[in-house]
Amino acid sequence: MSDLRGERLAAQSLHRPALLGVPGLVGRLLAVQAQDVTAAALAFRVRSTSLTREDVETAVRERSIVRAWGPRGTLHYMLPEDLGWLTSLSGPALARGAIRRIGQEGVAGSPETLLPAVVRALEGQGPLTKAELGERLSARGLPATGQAIVHLAALGAAHGLVVLGPGVRDGAPGAGKPTYVHAADWLGAPVVSSLDRDRSLAELARRYLRAHAPATPADLAAWSGLPLRDARTGWRLIAGSLDELPGGCWRLRGTDSGTGIETVSGTASGTGAGIETASGTAPAPHAVRLLPAFDEYLLGWRTRSGVLADAHARAVHPGGGVLRPTVLVDGVIRGTWSLNGPTLTVSPFEAERLPVQAEAEDVFRFLGRPVTPAVSHREPSSGHGR
Repeated sequence: MSDLRGERLAAQSLHRPALLGVPGLVGRLLAVQAQDVTAAALAFRVRSTSLTREDVETAVRERSIVRAWGPRGTLHYMLPEDLGWLTSLSGPALARGAIRRIGQEGVAGSPETLLPAVVRALEGQGPLTKAELGERLSARGLPATGQAIVHLAALGAAHGLVVLGPGVRDGAPGAGKPTYVHAADWLGAPVVSSLDRDRSLAELARRYLRAHAPATPADLAAWSGLPLRDARTGWRLIAGSLDELPGGCWRLRGTDSGTGIETVSGTASGTGAGIETASGTAPAPHAVRLLPAFDEYLLGWRTRSGVLADAHARAVHPGGGVLRPTVLVDGVIRGTWSLNGPTLTVSPFEAERLPVQAEAEDVFRFLGRPVTPAVSHREPSSGHGR
């Protein structure tokens, strides 16, 4: 395994630090992509040894993590104490995009006219489904249907007014559907940043490197959706705590070069007192991981070079916003996988049988399925992934 891959695997907690619970992992990673809640839950599984899907759902209900629009204007799980300063950085671009899409959906207005209706629809109501929110918006003179409702919620989120609540519980009408909630009602306080812009950029750079080093400012810009100049500003503001590596990458000073894990003397000071530092060792050579769709290991840097061969890129990312679940061996993507009932199907890129049985069983354990999975290997087709 290359040093770069080994460090990034450990920085991403793919060595499975035993002491980190759901909030600890979110704090360690800064944000966990959560546009697909099942994939997001499985991102915790692959970074732990004992967590369950119920643990993730409990953390959402208990508000120790929150689902909201974050980096790149995409839904992520974040710590409530990080939401204010992250929103101060990502919110302006999110608001511009939301206003544009709201107009495309046939709803006219500016933030000054639209936001009061969104707040009145949500305030004091608890979590509302999209349909319920749409009904309340219409009753307040803002007729909105379909995706316009989601974009109005995103506009509210860009101003710290809206977050997502827990999904509708199994067995209830609309089970699994997302809900939207007034941010201050849900979190107990308004979503505001206690940091000025420079301190926010410095914190972003520090926390990004904690979860992604070795990395560059261009990697941070790609991950966050911020302009490269902002990423470089964050880098410059923490330059005294960075080590430059051969090849132009950087890591936080005090990080173990063999594992990517911070030492006590190298622990960065963050805004959240509850952030835990990973402990343990780097993944063993040839360690196998079943990564979920949209995993940070594929989204966390500007390129996927050294991790995913160009010849197989389309098998993983066929377009249309799809990023498939993947099989990771020794830090390299070697295939994709899918789940259908009791069968987990592996599609290797090459003619090989990937040793995924233990991982497959752990996926079923995490999801609470009391059966042993049947693992099926699909032979690669000619020109697979090209």
